[in-house]
Amino acid sequence: MSHVPRSAPHVQGSPVVWRLAVAERRKALAVGDEVPVVRRAPDAVDLFMFSASAWLIHRIHYDLPFTTEHDGHPGLLVHGPLQGTYMIQSVTGWLGRSARLLTTSYRHLAPAYLGDELECGGEVKEIGEGRATFELWVRKSDGTVTTKGTATFEVNT
Repeated sequence: MSHVPRSAPHVQGSPVVWRLAVAERRKALAVGDEVPVVRRAPDAVDLFMFSASAWLIHRIHYDLPFTTEHDGHPGLLVHGPLQGTYMIQSVTGWLGRSARLLTTSYRHLAPAYLGDELECGGEVKEIGEGRATFELWVRKSDGTVTTKGTATFEVNT
């Protein structure tokens, strides 16, 4: 039985069919295409593991009493870099692993807290010379945009 991480996008079908679908999608990539929305709901373990793996030791991501009593937040905060990772994964999940990230930049606009369901997506903004640039976002289910950014990928069209 294969294991699918709880916050990974689920893809149905055989690997061969999936590879063909990704290759076909890359050929048809056009400015204005929307990146399919990917939903994420990080839990406390996700926040702790991301803190540990990225050496992000700020307590607002794993220590609830400190976060609420000392810093005055209503709950644990979802890391900005984790949201940036989710944005990038929304593109790589759509284009496939052969799309290679070249550059990324993002800015946080509002906090996201443990328990928030996050939606990640974007739009193709520019295509040329084997590259595609995307405008990306993360938003809460209430529509509040928490993070905006851009990313350029090398794509074989």
